[in-house]
Amino acid sequence: MDYFVYAVALLLVVAVALFIKSVFFDKRPQKLGLAFAVLSVPLFMIYYADRWPWGNLPMRKLVSWLDNFEGADSSFKSDISPAFVIAVVLLIHLVVLQRVAAGRRLERLQDPIATFFASTFFASSAGGVLVSTFHWGWTGAVIVAVVYTLVYLGALALLAAIIEVLVELVKLAVVWLKRRAFAIATAITRGSSFVSSLSGRLGLTSLADKIRAEKDEQELTFTNESDMQDKELYAAFLRDRASQRRMAGRSEEEVAAELAELSAPEAEAPVVVKPPRQSRKKAAEPVAEQPVVEPVSTDA
Repeated sequence: MDYFVYAVALLLVVAVALFIKSVFFDKRPQKLGLAFAVLSVPLFMIYYADRWPWGNLPMRKLVSWLDNFEGADSSFKSDISPAFVIAVVLLIHLVVLQRVAAGRRLERLQDPIATFFASTFFASSAGGVLVSTFHWGWTGAVIVAVVYTLVYLGALALLAAIIEVLVELVKLAVVWLKRRAFAIATAITRGSSFVSSLSGRLGLTSLADKIRAEKDEQELTFTNESDMQDKELYAAFLRDRASQRRMAGRSEEEVAAELAELSAPEAEAPVVVKPPRQSRKKAAEPVAEQPVVEPVSTDA
């Protein structure tokens, strides 16, 4: 069994080398897969530290902090199961790489597949360390596999979506607070305008007219700012939608086509701007009648 572990370790090193080639030389978007593959190497060495040909490796010291938990034992005896799982996944990974290399149009398929396999290397090694340290047995191995499956199927994506929704709710609350503050300021201005209208006999009617004009300008500013904020929110939505589609493996052409469909111009209702109100004094003044000019008679 020790030689089988050595062979799997060699395959794991080959897989890491392939990820390095894909990321740094072929410029493939597999950085996350490279990170998983690199982290899998020390985890594999930690788990099989008691089976190396030159004696026990001191790698178990990296997980000795787990001994602080009840029932933990970092000096466990390794089992062949994690190496068997990693060997199967590595062989499938190599077969997929060879199949994808046969057609250039299939090159994009290897990015999400390679990331999935690399995360499987990491999950198998980490799960083996946890199961053996706490002596969970086959039940613990099944639980770890189910947890990994849930995470891969969308638990992290769901968490990211929840965080994104919370961020947008915070932004919406900030915009709502701005609107409320502006509404309060407008109400105060209206009250001031009403009070000032009562002071017409004291010669403050012109001041009330100025306040009314300023209030109308503020309302127009509020309408423009609200429209601008709506456009910014929708633009942020389009950027986030494009980023989500790119993370889902969509091509740039597909993302551009979908964004063009979402950002199609819609008929907007014209903004009606109310003219400033006239003062009561000006409104009460009667309109001067034009004099009627009678035609001059030319009869003798």
